[in-house]
Amino acid sequence: PSQVMFCTLNTHKVDMEKLLGGQIGLEDFIFAHTKGQRKEVEVFKSEEALGLTITDNGAGYRIKEGSVIDRVAVIGVGDMIEAINGQSLVGARHYEVAKMLKELPKGRTFALKLTEPRKAF
Repeated sequence: PSQVMFCTLNTHKVDMEKLLGGQIGLEDFIFAHTKGQRKEVEVFKSEEALGLTITDNGAGYRIKEGSVIDRVAVIGVGDMIEAINGQSLVGARHYEVAKMLKELPKGRTFALKLTEPRKAF
């Protein structure tokens, strides 16, 4: 259980529109997405908004095309933010992570520790 990042309903793909939520039927399939490769990346906050939607409630996770985060090729949908500038966020709620990212000063570089979902192949 400690390796499960999130679950999707009826798809093995990392599809944030299909996150397991409150409704599940008898014929549905649940796919558990487990922790994969860890990565560390430095991001220059050139704009106030990073172009990243984060969630822990099944509402989705998106990266806006052309945004600050979109320009960092190693960051992908489904990645779990484990730390910002060395401060652990494991167990933090999405709004706490979003607040921390928003409060980072524009015009500076910050460090992210991420874990991506394990790839099947």
